[in-house]
Amino acid sequence: MLAEAQRLSVLHAMGIDVYRLRAAPALVLPGNEATGAAVVAVIGKADAIPARLHVQLPRALGIAAERMQWCDVTGTRLPENTAAYVVIGTEAARALGVQLSTIQQNASVIAATAEPSALLRDGAAKRALWQILKPVARLLRGN
Repeated sequence: MLAEAQRLSVLHAMGIDVYRLRAAPALVLPGNEATGAAVVAVIGKADAIPARLHVQLPRALGIAAERMQWCDVTGTRLPENTAAYVVIGTEAARALGVQLSTIQQNASVIAATAEPSALLRDGAAKRALWQILKPVARLLRGN
């Protein structure tokens, strides 16, 4: 077996171009600075979101709980520079649509799910929740 440097030297001498995967550029998400601003905003009725979801959602996305901002549908202003939104329920989806411009909606990852009452009881609603979270998790990982 040749060492990596020797292998590259032999391939170069033979006229073979060696291709390497480019490293993904470092993704700097809005709100991901050292200021501690939220990266993900979760929007829904505060009294209807199950307490278990407050624990499981940050863990499922692979971020610290402090990096999530939980917003109530009624009258709460959305955090600035948030790159991803998890919307729980149709009322929350309408409220988000009112507060975000079309440009902001296109620039953000928005994951909308079923009503909060069915989220952790109905198996199909659970699977749908974890499926819609995949784009948010990919954004946070930088893939």
